[in-house]
Amino acid sequence: MPSSALRRRLVRAVVLALGLLGGVFLAPAGYVQAESPADWATPQGWFYTQAGPGDGLGFEVTNAGDIPFWTYFQTSGAVRQLGHPISNRWSAGPLTFQAFQKAVLQWTGADGVTHLNVYDALSQAGRDPWLQTARGVPLPPDAKAADDRSFEEVLAARLELLKRFPEIERRWFRNDRWLSAYGLPLVVEDRGDIVVLRAQRAVFWLWRPDSEVAMSPPSVTISHSGLDFRDGGMIPAEATAAIPDPNLAGTTGLLAFLSNRSGAWNLWTMTPTGTDLTQLTQTGGLTSRPNWSPDGQRIAFSAFASGGYQVFVADSDGANPQQLTNTTATDWEAWWSPDGERLVFASTRSGESEIYTMLADGSEQRRIGDQAGFLCYPAWSPDGLQLIFTSGSDIVTVDLDDPIGSRSVISSGRDPSFSPDGTRITFARWIGDAFDVFVADADGSNEVRLTTHPAPDWNPVFSPDGAKIAFASYRDANWEIYTVRVDGTDLQRITDNPASDYLPAWGSPLRATDETRAGSGSRPK
Repeated sequence: MPSSALRRRLVRAVVLALGLLGGVFLAPAGYVQAESPADWATPQGWFYTQAGPGDGLGFEVTNAGDIPFWTYFQTSGAVRQLGHPISNRWSAGPLTFQAFQKAVLQWTGADGVTHLNVYDALSQAGRDPWLQTARGVPLPPDAKAADDRSFEEVLAARLELLKRFPEIERRWFRNDRWLSAYGLPLVVEDRGDIVVLRAQRAVFWLWRPDSEVAMSPPSVTISHSGLDFRDGGMIPAEATAAIPDPNLAGTTGLLAFLSNRSGAWNLWTMTPTGTDLTQLTQTGGLTSRPNWSPDGQRIAFSAFASGGYQVFVADSDGANPQQLTNTTATDWEAWWSPDGERLVFASTRSGESEIYTMLADGSEQRRIGDQAGFLCYPAWSPDGLQLIFTSGSDIVTVDLDDPIGSRSVISSGRDPSFSPDGTRITFARWIGDAFDVFVADADGSNEVRLTTHPAPDWNPVFSPDGAKIAFASYRDANWEIYTVRVDGTDLQRITDNPASDYLPAWGSPLRATDETRAGSGSRPK
């Protein structure tokens, strides 16, 4: 145990590092954040870069998924009371959380959004010794037998702790929402030059005139409980990874799609906002979804040739098409491997639709595993270790290092593909009288239905940044391309033409258009 003098120096260093001397200022109810150079509005809420690592990265506060963190944040004082966000959302069981510098919010469903009892949670996780040595926070009182007093009686007893120190009491009640913000007082330690009050959701510091960091008259500061929660190892690492500006989500790359707007089925491209429409192929007769190579320099597709549908690849502008397969069967749905060296595709050359792979020049064509059933819509996992495809009405995966090629059924549906980071999949499933678009974890769990329109929505594919999904929909009595965020919000129609546009593919970020090109042209009609 460090000496009291050493502990005071540690506490002083922590306090200065966390900037606690600035205090906490309250905002009126209904407060709306004003835009600054470091934060700005997004379609779903607000984006803050202040607690990010730089380079425009930060954290977004939203009401996505009907979890009103953004609304609660504003009406609870926003940045002035809770600080800037220091994490994205994360879930644990039925609960959803988001951390801010001075609080951690939790969504419980029936109880709505509330403050998490940060210091109780740290205690339950065994972090009290760390809080004591690294932050100078007192240990909580020993657990006692069940208290049969009413909540009002317990609250009155706990508030008695404040009366010993009027400066802390005045600061406590300056917040009209003191109970939701701070919870119940737990223990107070008078260390002479410093008084420390530990509550369930905050720690109060009274700095007397002879303390090392105090001003005159005595000053009171409040801990950055969210930072304590993060630094105590309570937030999953992926939740603390800052993200790019959500306004830029789904703006990289090019969308390729099939359309008969020229009078025959050809391959076209456009920006993710629907501008810069370009026809890549001229021969017609195309079928199946296209797919960009990982470097964005080539594109694979299927077209009728040699008595059947064959797999072709061409340059990203449609030049130099090369026929890779040559059968009288249907070879289609080609998808590039992550290293760009191979393609996986479906073929009916054996009488049934089965899954094959080949090198990018068309050589070494071979069937994958011992298969049975109608297999189609194959796609590669981003790590190159798995294939995902449709078998009848099932979505299945195959480990490529399994010589038998045994399959694992992970869900039901069609058109499956992985997110760019490999953590999620998207697919279409027949619901009622039409297909709808879903996302789920890579193992098929935690699925979320993104569309609920009575018309068919299918052919979903992730954007290169994983933020949006493009899909084809017949909801306007014509096939058009739409995009939607992965949480089901921000649905946008990208094409609007009497012809049919469907089977979208979203290109690599390396194939992204520059600002001038992305903003040029007109919306396709």
